[in-house]
Amino acid sequence: MIHHVVSWTLREDLDRDAGIARIRQLLTDLIAVVPSVRSLQVVQNVAYPGKNQDVAVVATFDDLAGLDEYQVHPEHQAAAAEIRGLVTSRAAIDWQD
Repeated sequence: MIHHVVSWTLREDLDRDAGIARIRQLLTDLIAVVPSVRSLQVVQNVAYPGKNQDVAVVATFDDLAGLDEYQVHPEHQAAAAEIRGLVTSRAAIDWQD
């Protein structure tokens, strides 16, 4: 199982709730179109604003090939492009268990 976590800090000029809602919509819509997604959840930070990032996606895939399929899928590419316009920073980690 591959676990994929990406977190972002939203642009300060955006409405936080609206930005998180848009990211949630963009990413959860991928569940129906990328077959390799086993689970996907978008979560928002509830502690230490200003220190922690605002929103994250937590997804799982059967294997690295499934993560690769997700990464290059055209719908994911389009979602990622829109998300880049909403955020100022990004961090990611992928691990296997």
